[in-house]
Parts: sequence; structure tokens; C-alpha cells
Amino acid sequence: MSLSWSLSDAENPFVPADRYTAGCRFHHAESVAVDDHSAKNELEVALEKAVALLNANVKNESRYFMVEWHLPSSTLRLAVTNDTKSEDGADVVTLRFTALNEQLQAAGESERELHSEKVQFWVKDFLSTCAGFMDYSLVAVFTDGVRDRVRML
Repeated sequence: MSLSWSLSDAENPFVPADRYTAGCRFHHAESVAVDDHSAKNELEVALEKAVALLNANVKNESRYFMVEWHLPSSTLRLAVTNDTKSEDGADVVTLRFTALNEQLQAAGESERELHSEKVQFWVKDFLSTCAGFMDYSLVAVFTDGVRDRVRML
């Protein structure tokens, strides 16, 4: 499977209530993956894209590589952000797992939470061996809720 990337200025095409859109460009794609292997592979493609954009996004005030998993829509959001997690870098990568979301919504809350843990593990596994990410002094953090409650990866 191959992802087809599009660009959207100033609004997250998958999460309309995204509060951190000021001055951002959203590189977005949709995944039709339905199994863990395909979903992991496409998640890694999104991570590679976000890492490729680090040079343009990292500034003196950058502190975190924010990985957000939006449970209701099964959307991954990757951004560089500042100390207070209130200002994101110019380029944000978003990937919505459309087919997987349909399965997870039908499965129930416990299955969605289990998948959130898988996403966190896959991201941690990828970033721990990603040479391009290691070139930057960013702290990788994950949330499947609000930015005030993040977990270090």
C-alpha cells in the first residue's frame, strides 16, 4: 500500500477541532490498512515524512516531538512543538486510518485503548532506531488525550 500525501494550509483536515493549527501546513494522507502489519508500515511512512521535515520545523524554542493519537477518528498527528506544547512547527503530518477506525469503532472502548497502546509502542520502536530523529535534541512524547498529559517515548 502506498500513501498519497496532500497539503492543507491552516486546518487539520481530519480533526476540525484541532486547537494547534495557527501557522501550520498539514501534510495529510488516509490509510486503508486493516491489519496490524499494514497499519504499522503506514505509520512508519508517516513518521519518516515527519522526520524528513524536522530540519524545517526545529527552531531554538523547539522541545518536543509530539505524537498525538486521536482515538475517535484513529488519526495520527506528528508535530514539533515548544516547551509549553502550545506552538507547533510549520509542518504537521497527519495520517487517518479510515478502514481501521471503522473496525475499532465497532469493536468498542477496550479495543480502541489496546490499539492506542500498540500505536505508542510502534512509534517508540521506530524512533529508537531512527538516525534522522537522533540528529535532533527533541524529547519524543505521546498522548491519546490532551497535551497536558503526555508520556515520554
